[in-house]
Amino acid sequence: MSKIEKALERAKAMRGDGQPEIEHGQQAPETVSDRAPQVRYTQTKVVDLNRGHLERHRLMTLVDNPDAVDQYNLLRTQVLLRTREKGHNVLMVTSVLDGEGKTITAINLATSIAREVKQTVLLVDTDLRHPRIHRYLGTAMEKGLSDYLQHGTPVSDLLVNPGLSGMVVLMAGKPLLGSTEVLGSPKMENLVKEMKRRYPDRYVIFDCPPLLTVPDALVFSSYVDGVILVVEAGRTPKDQIRKAVELLEGRHIVGLVLNRAQGSHYGYYY
Repeated sequence: MSKIEKALERAKAMRGDGQPEIEHGQQAPETVSDRAPQVRYTQTKVVDLNRGHLERHRLMTLVDNPDAVDQYNLLRTQVLLRTREKGHNVLMVTSVLDGEGKTITAINLATSIAREVKQTVLLVDTDLRHPRIHRYLGTAMEKGLSDYLQHGTPVSDLLVNPGLSGMVVLMAGKPLLGSTEVLGSPKMENLVKEMKRRYPDRYVIFDCPPLLTVPDALVFSSYVDGVILVVEAGRTPKDQIRKAVELLEGRHIVGLVLNRAQGSHYGYYY
């Protein structure tokens, strides 16, 4: 039995039928920005996030849900152990198919990394066909990566801080036609290199489109240090997982995340 099959079998055994309700302790404030340590951002725009919106979109690390924080801290630890000593700080999160939770995983992982004392993180929405990060965070997406790539808008003018110290986000901007060519351009490649060089102690997490849906993620995978592949336990066909892994031959696959593997929105097997 292959490693993929073993992981899927384990996830299947761990998966439950019901989705447990989330219990909350003390009532939290309506926004989450005031829970981060006091850091003054002189250039980066700071946005207030609505707690209710984050909960509805399962971004539970941003609202300090204990179960979610523990799960994603485990994922963070695995990622850091496999990358930090190698200097592999530029990672992309993708999925086999659409709707498997890659964006939720990318945001929650980035949040968890930002809470780690030694690390800061930059989260970038590189799904230029169907941007999602701004929708999950509940923020307006006035400009983003596409404005840099098409119009040369400085990246520093496009970054936002979601109220968490040590974390900044670069939204996708307006959806683009021909996104494969844009992501495969020398300008995009040079931007990734600059992001890696400028802050070697910062993780850069790219949320990319699904591998088997469009070629964007495969093109982009040549720029990053490692790939995190998200699949939904009990849903993604094994042959599709194998096909995605074959497409990534020669790339460094950091790990496979089986989303919802424990009968909850945050469960995973890594």
